[in-house]
Amino acid sequence: MQGAEMGKAGQDQVLAKLRTKEEAQAVLDASPFNRMWGFEALSVMPGEVHTRLRARPEFYRPGEIIQGGCILTLADVSVWLAAMTEVGRDAPIVTLDIKNTFLKPARSDVYCRASIISSGRKLVYGEAEISDESERVIAHSVVTYFRLERED
Repeated sequence: MQGAEMGKAGQDQVLAKLRTKEEAQAVLDASPFNRMWGFEALSVMPGEVHTRLRARPEFYRPGEIIQGGCILTLADVSVWLAAMTEVGRDAPIVTLDIKNTFLKPARSDVYCRASIISSGRKLVYGEAEISDESERVIAHSVVTYFRLERED
């Protein structure tokens, strides 16, 4: 391969887009934070990811309600994975803003459908709908990510 072709091939490899739930789960499993949380990838489509967070005793607050930070973290991680389907697994993106509305209390496993609304040169916008086991929507989040400059 010529130098320019090798550079292009290397860039494509670095920016490989997330395509399968197995790839998404591998990203989660490689992330140190997931040892504590245990997020699960359920499905991946272009611009959309479905995930689950199983209810565990340490996630409950008094009143047998899943603590709100757990729901918010599920939304953030799920939109992050959805963004990887568009900007690539190794694209350096960081959470810039999250707006969340809690609609109902969660008392069981929670599920998230995260989708990308817009993916630009600097910003990625996504939303997350979180539901419980009975498919009641319990929260809605809008997440903005900032795309950092690559330091290659």
